[in-house]
Amino acid sequence: MLFSFPIRLILPGIFLLAAAVIVPVVDLLFADDSAGPGISTPSLLVSLICLALLLMLVTGALLRRQVSQLLRTSGPQSVLAQSPVLPQGHELWALQKAIEMQYRLVETGSQQREANAELLDQLLQNSPTMIVIRDTQGRCLRANPAYLAFAGVEQESALIGKTVDQFLPRDIAESALEADQQVLQSRTHDSRELVFQQEGKSRLLYSERFPLFDENDAIHAVCTVATDLTARAEREKEQSLTRYIFESTKDGILVTDRNNRIVQVNPAFENTTGYSLAEVQGKAPNILNSHKQTPSFYEQMWQEIEHQGSWSGEIWNRKKSGEIYPEWLTVKTIFDEQGQIDGYFGVFTDISEQKKTEDSLRNMAYFDPLTNLANRSMCRERLSHDMKLADRHHEALALVFIDLDFFKHVNDSLGHEYGDRLLVEAAQRIQDQVRSSDTVVRWGGDEFILILPGIFKANMALVVASNVLDSLKQPFRLKNTDVYIGASIGIALYPDDARDGETLIRHADAAMYSAKSKGRDQICFFDPELNRKNLELIQIKADLRKAIEQEVFSLVYQPKVCLQSQKILGMEALLRWQREDGSFVSPADFIPVAERSGLIMPLGQWVMANVCKQVDQWQQQGQIVDGQRISVNLSPRQLSDPQLLPQMRRQFEQYPGIEQYLNIEITETAVIENIQSIMPVLEEIREMGLQVELDDFGSGYSSLNYLRQLPVDILKVDRTFTAELGVGVPEQAIMETIIKMAHSLDILVVAEGLETPLQLEILQQLGCDKGQGYLFSRPLAPEAAAALLAAGQLSL
Repeated sequence: MLFSFPIRLILPGIFLLAAAVIVPVVDLLFADDSAGPGISTPSLLVSLICLALLLMLVTGALLRRQVSQLLRTSGPQSVLAQSPVLPQGHELWALQKAIEMQYRLVETGSQQREANAELLDQLLQNSPTMIVIRDTQGRCLRANPAYLAFAGVEQESALIGKTVDQFLPRDIAESALEADQQVLQSRTHDSRELVFQQEGKSRLLYSERFPLFDENDAIHAVCTVATDLTARAEREKEQSLTRYIFESTKDGILVTDRNNRIVQVNPAFENTTGYSLAEVQGKAPNILNSHKQTPSFYEQMWQEIEHQGSWSGEIWNRKKSGEIYPEWLTVKTIFDEQGQIDGYFGVFTDISEQKKTEDSLRNMAYFDPLTNLANRSMCRERLSHDMKLADRHHEALALVFIDLDFFKHVNDSLGHEYGDRLLVEAAQRIQDQVRSSDTVVRWGGDEFILILPGIFKANMALVVASNVLDSLKQPFRLKNTDVYIGASIGIALYPDDARDGETLIRHADAAMYSAKSKGRDQICFFDPELNRKNLELIQIKADLRKAIEQEVFSLVYQPKVCLQSQKILGMEALLRWQREDGSFVSPADFIPVAERSGLIMPLGQWVMANVCKQVDQWQQQGQIVDGQRISVNLSPRQLSDPQLLPQMRRQFEQYPGIEQYLNIEITETAVIENIQSIMPVLEEIREMGLQVELDDFGSGYSSLNYLRQLPVDILKVDRTFTAELGVGVPEQAIMETIIKMAHSLDILVVAEGLETPLQLEILQQLGCDKGQGYLFSRPLAPEAAAALLAAGQLSL
């Protein structure tokens, strides 16, 4: 049996046996007699320990021999089958499992080594995970294809024996070597992540390293298993971003399964609808149905989703509170990898504020902000619509154009705030006189339009216009004062007067101006003859603009004479326009056109400049003397022009001293309609040294109170009063009253339109100061006027 021991156990056995015998013998031979006979306790313990070790050595050898024999006869499985089964948790359970593993390793090593080696090789070759084994010096021993691809080589032989710094980028190589050293020193595994750049793209690598031990429990290699986590990291990042967007977006999102049952909603959905996920999960989205859309609407929506995979549109839904709100909804189909419907998701935006903004913009685009009436844009749309209906039903349509009279006077005297109040009340009065099917429009400023569809007779429009006029004549209570205005109204009919909307409006506007020219508070229908005249005025306007550019105008002067002495007291400068064909255009035709078109501004500047130049020439030649003044007419628009006074001052600087030879004539109507804004201008003109003459006095509605307030030096009585002198007693009495009233205010009086000796005699008897008319002279060219001024006296 001794010779059956393994050779490596014989020498230790002999050594232990010798020690167990020799130690007690030596102790007996050299023992101290005084201590008494026998073996000492330490020697006995050493001998016993050596014998115990020897017994363990022999027992272990015998056990190993028996196990080997048992393996040769029945294999490890028989041994494992015969081993006792210990319950989990028993103190030897872990040991038993370890022994079982060792037996399996024995089996593997003894019976299937070649097969397992081949299996291991296949595992290395086919694993998508990178596997590399390096020795303790960092040299590559094995590497699988995944690692070869990472390293950028094709054959494993290209790496065998090389260190990582020979074929990997520096940063990766340094990290690998550092990790290997960590494993070698700690004798345990190491895991880490590495972020590196490859081909301009950031990549993430996760690696696990563990040591490989030999039979002597010494590390002979390090195995590295690494996985490229870049794609997974990107997916996780994308999923995280998707989740962040899902939870952070202000748009509501709901996701359903293929049966259209809600499975997920985001916080914006909860905030908008008031429903939590728990309240809607598993329910159909129609929990939000407001029933504002018809069933056919939803049928069409789902048909589009089924055929096109998506749908977008405006829809009204209901919140948990019951509030109905508009939203813009997009629904899309979710498909699985096989292309089958897996569910749906909807994204919606609450567009309540957008709707409010759209309504506000619509109101701004189609309604007047002050009166809330339709504006010009809405007027054109409604007019076009009503004209089409009129054609379809073979009916007529009336368009009524209303202009408030004396509104500017209210604005100037009471302020724009009260002017706006008047407009609002006037708008309401107009609306009260029309039907619900009619349209009331604020055309602009103090102008209104009525669109009256379904008119069978012109008289129907006249009745409505008369009712409107009567309502506007009633007093407006403003600033504790009753304010009276009126209106001038024009009517045009469709299709008799026009076949399109713009022409119809223009014709009604022309009829309104005709009413205004007849003395206001009038109603006029469109007249084709009036249209012809308007076309002429349009042509006049075009020719007038060209004439101003070419400066083809001229000035003539009509004398003003002292009625008592026939002395020449001055002249009125009158504008004349002669066309290229030699014909003259009457001032009564082109001055109103210039006034309405704004061309009066450059035209007035030309007149003032040329009068100043002419007067300066007469002064230097001694043809005009003190006391004689040349009158220049100013229009209402010129008086409202802030550049008027600066322009006049520049003229007077260019021609010093001519102020004393000039008068300014303004019409009574212009003053009454603009009294608050005109008075400061007139006062400055008088301070310059000019006199102010009120023309056409008696044609307007000025009172003695107005006359007392105005900075006026001369009254020029309207020619209608002069023409009636000697014909009727009332006219003479009126003239006498005007003269006495003016003289009581230290204002001189001029009678214009003097044509007969009888008129002259009556005016002399009434004490009129000056006269102007064909009785004395027609308008004269500058040369003839200069001669008459120089003569200073007129012979009748």
